[in-house]
Amino acid sequence: MKPDHKPRQDDTQVSGFLGLSVSNLLGGGVWVMAARLFSQVAQLVAFVAAARVLSPAEFGFFAFVSAIAFLFVVVSEGGWAEYIMRADHGEEQLPQLASIAIVSGCCFTAAGLMLALLAGAFWFPAWQAWLFVLFALWFIPAALNAVYDGMLVHRNLLNRQAVIRILAEAAGLTVTLIGLWAGWNIVALVVGRLVTHISGLAGGICVIGWITPRLPSRAVFAEVIHFARYILSVRIIVFARSYSGTLAVGGLLGLADAGYYRAAERIVAAFSELVGEPARLLAWVVFRRANSRAAVASAGDPVTRAGSFFLPVLFAIAAPVYLGLVLVSGNLVDIALGAAWAPVALVVKILAVRQLLMFQGYVTEPLLTVRGEVKRLWPLSLLISFASILMILVLAPFGLVYAALGQCLAAAFAGALSVWFQIRYGRLDWGGISANSGLIALAAAVMFVGVSSLAHWPAETHMPPYSQMAMQVLVGATIYLTVLYASWKWTGWLKSGH
Repeated sequence: MKPDHKPRQDDTQVSGFLGLSVSNLLGGGVWVMAARLFSQVAQLVAFVAAARVLSPAEFGFFAFVSAIAFLFVVVSEGGWAEYIMRADHGEEQLPQLASIAIVSGCCFTAAGLMLALLAGAFWFPAWQAWLFVLFALWFIPAALNAVYDGMLVHRNLLNRQAVIRILAEAAGLTVTLIGLWAGWNIVALVVGRLVTHISGLAGGICVIGWITPRLPSRAVFAEVIHFARYILSVRIIVFARSYSGTLAVGGLLGLADAGYYRAAERIVAAFSELVGEPARLLAWVVFRRANSRAAVASAGDPVTRAGSFFLPVLFAIAAPVYLGLVLVSGNLVDIALGAAWAPVALVVKILAVRQLLMFQGYVTEPLLTVRGEVKRLWPLSLLISFASILMILVLAPFGLVYAALGQCLAAAFAGALSVWFQIRYGRLDWGGISANSGLIALAAAVMFVGVSSLAHWPAETHMPPYSQMAMQVLVGATIYLTVLYASWKWTGWLKSGH
């Protein structure tokens, strides 16, 4: 029998079930990734500039208060964006959602102002109390901006959303740098972030138009709050998990180790957000469109098939990013932080492995939401957070490296639990996903071994750290892409599922 070189029907069905061409999907992902990369670079530049101007006490004060303010932002944003991205009738309820967002932002602004009064009266000097007032001004634009962000994703305007984010971050960074140069100190950081929120909201209004708020009906309000409470509870749990490591390490090992651990977390988080944010937004688009075609599908489940295509693609992106971070961490820390921060490199390696073990979790929220199982997110996130916090408390007393290794164990548990939820409630075919991901894992392994075996050569030639890292990235990318392309041409491994 002659081999059949015609395009497989399964492959042609993939773009149909997604409602998108692969080029459009990847194009949107590239724009979102570019925006995320710019955001990370902007925040890094602001951090370095602030560290050169502020004293450790001033920067510590900013970190403490901004953590509280960020928690308020998370709560004030609720789940408005996710509600719009999930609901097919989201546009019809935009005026009511805008009203809910404004009220939410106003309530938390009032709470922030009250906190400022209490801080000024009992704890802090007057100038620091005024900082609380500036922080409180974040909440209204952040809450309303969540509505516009959700609408941009709902309309598949990922490229415009990315441009808005880039311009907003650029405006905020500009104000921050000018303020630091002018001697505003902490005020420059607070005002810069406020400008970012306002600029993002202005960009959304320019693209979508002003949404005139309208009082929500009782039914709509109940539906939105019922939905948002699950999203919000997950976000609060994630927020608590994000800061538990630094707090535990600082309390048990001292501030120096806490600084090392936080620096490592920040480096890994930059790469994690670069991968995770586009993955999450694209997953919303992919699964929502697939779910809208479920009623007219002639055979099979479009969401299941979409997952069998999307998750291997996500793994193909995440694997080289995190394994590459393991390989270049030493040179990266030396370049970014200096020789004094050398202990951070090993922690970065371990935390990068942690992120790779959890990559599938990026799609859990959109998947379970479109399946109507949003209530499952809260217990899932709670279990993951409990495991993470427990491991940090148990192993942190033994040292910084053990604390990081504990997070790897927690991540392995979290990854397995996420897969179980995706199979049980999201109805994904993880057998097919694993089969489609096998050769990706092979390509990543060959890359890792190849770069590791050549790692001694740049050092022996006394190349500077940035040249060594550039060589590692170039060699690793060449090996990975070559093996991946050859395996795809040989086997045609990526299928849409059964």
